[in-house]
Amino acid sequence: MTATVTPPPAAPVTRAVAKRQGLVRLRREGAFAPAAAFVVFLIVYIIINPELLTRFQLQTAANLVVPLAFVALGQLLIVLVGGIDISIGAIMSLSNVVFAAQTELVPVPIAVLMGLATGLACGLFNGFLVSYGGLPAIAVTLASAFIFGSLAREVMDRPGGNITTEFHLATSGEAIPFVPVALVWLTLIAVLLWFILQRTALGRHIYGVGSNMDSIRAAGLNARLTKLAAFGIAGALTATGAIMLAGSTMTGDPRSGDPYLLSSIAAVALAGASFTGGRGSIIGTILAGITLGLIGNLLFFAGINSYWQYVISALIIVSVVGIPVVWRKVSFARKGARS
Repeated sequence: MTATVTPPPAAPVTRAVAKRQGLVRLRREGAFAPAAAFVVFLIVYIIINPELLTRFQLQTAANLVVPLAFVALGQLLIVLVGGIDISIGAIMSLSNVVFAAQTELVPVPIAVLMGLATGLACGLFNGFLVSYGGLPAIAVTLASAFIFGSLAREVMDRPGGNITTEFHLATSGEAIPFVPVALVWLTLIAVLLWFILQRTALGRHIYGVGSNMDSIRAAGLNARLTKLAAFGIAGALTATGAIMLAGSTMTGDPRSGDPYLLSSIAAVALAGASFTGGRGSIIGTILAGITLGLIGNLLFFAGINSYWQYVISALIIVSVVGIPVVWRKVSFARKGARS
């Protein structure tokens, strides 16, 4: 007769263990550094400008950084599949003016759908040429940036539109005191994007295409369709940022997306994403985008020329990408000297 041995019950996950696992996950996804940078910079910002904690300043800051966070998430998706989108600023401009121009002709919900459809179409256009045409993403998006930018100026040659106060309040007002609506929209869409990337086959394929294309092909998965979907979703996210920007400024501008190209790349770099694909964090990208937006806001309050934000963004890209390379070379040289 064989005795049945009952396995001991699994040890409950304590709060300390869960917290440690969360930190490990943040570090593995590359989100720990931007999270730490966000906390440090936020403390410094509040010390320099305590008015950030007032309702008006908090709402203003949220309306400033949320469009950048959306565009940075779109750039992150392209980076995850091993590309980079130079046209993302032009896509934002085109989606922005299409939405603003249509508010004068059709109901606002239909104008929103048309703005989102514009971003989606631009993303699919780039994605088709990259995935099915076999062209480099940087070359395709550089060319399409001129196309989309020209189309934006054809739709609206100067700032304008008929954006209502109700839409402004729905995108840039307060849900409840001290809770900007813009942050609520960002949270909802970020959670949805996280679910797609972490809990669906499409998300696993997006990470797989960027990290190991050969394995994806060997498994019989459609890498081309995955890239096309990533570009399409990125375009829709960029259009969301464009519509949020139009809601906060209550106007459309054919050059509204110009400042967001370099800032989106800087946010993805600061978030620790791998520009060879397959590694990147949603929460890290959002926090990096918010940090960069607050840096620009702080420079404005300090009376410093806003163009310095471009310099800071460029330095962030060079530092985040270049320092690890230099560190690896120095480490390799030291090991060689010792041996």
